[in-house]
Amino acid sequence: MERIQWIDGLRGIAAFIVAFNHFFCGDLKTPFRSFWAEPAEGNRRIIQLPPFRLLWAMDAMVPVFMVISGYTIAHRLLQYRDNRPNLFIDRLRSSIFRRPIRIYLPVLTLATCTQLLFYFGLFESWYEERVAARIKPWESPVSHVVYLCEYVMDSLNLVQLQWNTNFNGHLWTMPLELRGSYVVYFTIFVQSIWRPLSRRWCLGLMLAYLVWYSQWDIFSFIAGLGLAELHTSRRHTAVETHWTVSYIIRSTRHWAQYDGWVDVRRVWHSIGAVAAFSVALESPHVQRLLASRIPQALGRLSFPIYLIHLSVYQIGIWPVRSRIWLLLEPRDYPSPEEEDQHMGALIRVFISGGTILGAVVMVLAELYMRFLEPQFATATRVIEMWLVQKRHRE
Repeated sequence: MERIQWIDGLRGIAAFIVAFNHFFCGDLKTPFRSFWAEPAEGNRRIIQLPPFRLLWAMDAMVPVFMVISGYTIAHRLLQYRDNRPNLFIDRLRSSIFRRPIRIYLPVLTLATCTQLLFYFGLFESWYEERVAARIKPWESPVSHVVYLCEYVMDSLNLVQLQWNTNFNGHLWTMPLELRGSYVVYFTIFVQSIWRPLSRRWCLGLMLAYLVWYSQWDIFSFIAGLGLAELHTSRRHTAVETHWTVSYIIRSTRHWAQYDGWVDVRRVWHSIGAVAAFSVALESPHVQRLLASRIPQALGRLSFPIYLIHLSVYQIGIWPVRSRIWLLLEPRDYPSPEEEDQHMGALIRVFISGGTILGAVVMVLAELYMRFLEPQFATATRVIEMWLVQKRHRE
């Protein structure tokens, strides 16, 4: 089925914002300061105001990805359910099987390359004690293999998330992506023979339950499914249905009782992601903007950009920044406490360094799409066909 262009554009913008933020996240504090941060005089820069603040909204982009995934997964399957029911079960079965392979083949490839590069000393500028206790450059290849196996196993643990973020820390989203996808598949399967009104009521109750218990990731996926359900059923009925959701929400004790990873902010980010996506879904003007040339170019490369960018930064960010700083300011690189006194020079350093490393990320993302993506797609089909019984292939 055809891809939805404006969704590709939205995905591309979200990937760009994540990659853009990771370039200086942890090094510059000013853009990320909230309105309530102390001291108050640190909150008076124009880059902290809308719409500029959208550029620093890295954390909000994760639920945006999840809403997009929930919608696109459901949109394709619901079309089969409503238009080609004889193929629905086979399509659902194939999607359930292919999803982990399509997610984790690239993850395994990146994790393997990361360990090789670390072994050969290319991560010297990003070297933490917690990693040094397990693996070191040029020492014991076996320890790198063991570390890689443990990392992949941790990443595959959908029941008890491990948060193994020492390397490729941004890939903590992958088990959440697979788990949310499976929840969507299961929900579509269970509701496939229900009445449309029953499906919508059930999804609404699920959303309320997930918000109450701060399950922001599953909430985002199910919200995407709900939007797809409403959008699909509207095309097949004469009655126009609007996605109108009114939330009367207060923070419950469940919103922060587990750990720092599940907090109030992520719940609100998820609600905002659903609201933003639903606006785009109903706005032809927004869809035209997202279908324009630049968002589409970013959308085509969105997954490899997200996959590759952090490793590029970890290898090159400090050597590039430090050399540019010495060219512009022949003195020691400023500490975080000296950020405000050197903001102009730091901005020039980050723009120059970001341009260089950003170009590297884009080139690698293009190479990924040209050479690796077709191989991953072929491998997924081959594995599936090898496992499928003959009568189903025919």
